[in-house]
Amino acid sequence: MSYSIYKTEAIIMRVIPNGEANRDVVFLTRDLGKITARAQAARKIESKMRMQLSRYNHVVIDVVHGKTIWRLTGIHQVATHRVFGDNFVLHAWHRAIGLAEHLIRGEEAHPELFDFFAGIMNWVDTYQGDSAGLELFLVIHVLQKLGYWSGESVAEIPDETILKNMNENKKELVAKINESIEATQIV
Repeated sequence: MSYSIYKTEAIIMRVIPNGEANRDVVFLTRDLGKITARAQAARKIESKMRMQLSRYNHVVIDVVHGKTIWRLTGIHQVATHRVFGDNFVLHAWHRAIGLAEHLIRGEEAHPELFDFFAGIMNWVDTYQGDSAGLELFLVIHVLQKLGYWSGESVAEIPDETILKNMNENKKELVAKINESIEATQIV
């Protein structure tokens, strides 16, 4: 019996140790949505996948859907991003990707959300300004892309003016975000 191999671009949302040598990896993929795939023996020193299985890596993966679980058969990094050189940016990214992981149910593709996260990684690589307001920007976009945001739509890529405006209106935006999250009835 042969299985189809699916090749897709992905961002690693979370890596979970499984047993002595395996890892279960939660991916946000462009074509398959949020999936969890088992990486056999990925924790062993001789594993070729081990180095690419870091949280928040932007990768291309090969996966096979078995009876009950996806299996990771290949992985390579798309680009090295410096997204996480700044602790403030890392914290904002962590909160946004965690919210996305929590709100996405099932394996439905969300290419617009994936493209947004990939675009933000590229933007952070070149951005030199103040990052205050970035967490609000990211969280609003996650809610907007998943259909939970009822406020005004926001530009796809931030600039210093947008981030400054968000930081100045933080109290109102946090109230609107909390209202949107509460309306999901997931939390």
